[in-house]
Amino acid sequence: MSKLVLEFFRLGLTFLIFLFIITLLFMEINQVQSSWFAKISQTFSLPVFILSFIIPVWMIIDLVRKKVIDKSIFNLTFFISTISILLLFFAIVFIK
Repeated sequence: MSKLVLEFFRLGLTFLIFLFIITLLFMEINQVQSSWFAKISQTFSLPVFILSFIIPVWMIIDLVRKKVIDKSIFNLTFFISTISILLLFFAIVFIK
């Protein structure tokens, strides 16, 4: 797997995490009752929570080791992961 494919994989994974968090917040704020989504969100919440913190650390390690091929993909991934972490903190603190 080339480094560019790895960066696109990291971007895609970060975007999927972002969509999951946005959908979860939308369902919670609008009080939408969906049993299948509740089961899926209970299953994926812990892996999403762990991945949302591991991906930025992984990115910082790659930046220090100078293994970043495309800075624009790196910046976009880092921006999306930062927003995802902030949304997670919003959900934990304000929505409970």
